[in-house]
Amino acid sequence: MAMDDFAVYRTHEWFESLKWQHRWIEFMVGWWCGTYGVPRVFVDFGAGDGWWSHSFKSIGSEHAYAVELDAVAEEHMTNDIYFIQHDLRTTWPSQQYGKADLVMCLEVAEHLPRRDALNYLLPALVQSAGNMIMFSAAQPEQPGTGHINLQPLHYWIEQFEKHPYVKLN
Repeated sequence: MAMDDFAVYRTHEWFESLKWQHRWIEFMVGWWCGTYGVPRVFVDFGAGDGWWSHSFKSIGSEHAYAVELDAVAEEHMTNDIYFIQHDLRTTWPSQQYGKADLVMCLEVAEHLPRRDALNYLLPALVQSAGNMIMFSAAQPEQPGTGHINLQPLHYWIEQFEKHPYVKLN
């Protein structure tokens, strides 16, 4: 996939379009923390405008990181989170950032070539996770901009199970 394929995700218009989700995200973070507890360290891979990270930070996480492809993302993030610019099609410097209590990656894998998702994204997630990973990816035939790697749920479960230090419940 050429970098131009991600051009839509580098526009201020795209980041502005994410604002409708903020109240829903805040609700879900409240539910998560009420159910599983507040993660001390939270990392969102493919963070968009970083609202998940901001919401976890606001509810009590000590450190909240937002990992996104392009620097324009940081212009749309709040100042209470740590922005990390990183291309998820490359090796993640896991030793630099350590482990997080909760690692999240929602609706990112379908935008990456299969080999990049398997060789870079999934290892980044499992290497960064101290306790939990929250993951979702678009399913086959799910419409969306830039969907090139649509896989059924069982595919992703099988891929995560190949990492011996990850247990799925």
